[in-house]
Amino acid sequence: MRIVVTGSEGFIGGHLVDALLAAGHEVVGLDCKTGQDILDCDLPQADLVFHLAAQTDATSTDAYADAQTNIMGLLRVLMRYGASVVFASSAMVAHPVTPYAIAKLAGEMYCRIYGASVVRLCNIFGPGGHSVIDRFTQDDVLTVYGSGRQTREYAHVDTAVALLMEELKERQPVRLLNGERLSVLDVLARHPSKPYCFVPERPFDPVLA
Repeated sequence: MRIVVTGSEGFIGGHLVDALLAAGHEVVGLDCKTGQDILDCDLPQADLVFHLAAQTDATSTDAYADAQTNIMGLLRVLMRYGASVVFASSAMVAHPVTPYAIAKLAGEMYCRIYGASVVRLCNIFGPGGHSVIDRFTQDDVLTVYGSGRQTREYAHVDTAVALLMEELKERQPVRLLNGERLSVLDVLARHPSKPYCFVPERPFDPVLA
């Protein structure tokens, strides 16, 4: 298959491209890091499109900038490829209190209109990642925002890629990737020898039940 991956230079996108190439597919990567902004770049012919390009800061307060990429960028892809799109959404759609989560929820609704597939991912960690698991593994001094009771579900990037690759075998309207539920304090406890500090909480960083 000829497959387009938007956000191909990103964390999950890079791992997905490697897996697709290893499976023998032709891959066309589109990424702003290589000068291909999803808002205005050429959208080539493809049999299937994995849309991962996004503004990924889930705590951003800039709703306009988020919507430009995460809503308008997705719409441009859907208008070009329709039902051939696989959209990487987020478990944060269950808590639409941030620009990022609201945009992802809107994205899922637009996918229904165009018949595109949705793969809803929890927080992903692994080589090249930037989750709290990755940061605490890499940093010498660990920074805890707020109380540290913020909880999320975490899964390894290989698990996320495997679920995305399932769309090559059988298309489904929605796939869900669940993971291990951990608080920031749980992750902190895995690094007992590292110094840490508490700083004020960030906006839009809810404690999830």
